[in-house]
Amino acid sequence: MLNKPTIALMLWLLLLQPTYAFAQGEYIDIFPKSAEDIEAILSAVEDKLDNPGDESVPPIVMMLHGKEAARFLKRNYAENKDLVDLTAKLAGFGLLNVQICERWLRSNDHPHSELFPFTSTVPFGEDEVERLVEEEGYTEYTVGL
Repeated sequence: MLNKPTIALMLWLLLLQPTYAFAQGEYIDIFPKSAEDIEAILSAVEDKLDNPGDESVPPIVMMLHGKEAARFLKRNYAENKDLVDLTAKLAGFGLLNVQICERWLRSNDHPHSELFPFTSTVPFGEDEVERLVEEEGYTEYTVGL
């Protein structure tokens, strides 16, 4: 028979494990896409605001590791205002997790201070996409473009 501390520890360990529902995330790999394609993707994600789904499913990961990542630098805000504002809105609602490749930043001499607060970085975008698929069960978010 298990004692209360053992049961409590087992429950705590179970809570630390990602659930099956959590592992069913989606990602968008943007390398490179046009502004119009990104807008189409973001519009499809925005539709989820009107039709919320399962709250246990994580936000869609938008991986930027090509020239389109430059649209999400502060210095390029004026030319990309609508795109950046929509992305920030979706991130704020928890529907989107924007990740930018650090290797791309370094190779293009962009400091982290150029990133918006709603973005995060990963060491290498392609590796992160592979990790999301293999370790967390993510699938590619598809939109008819």
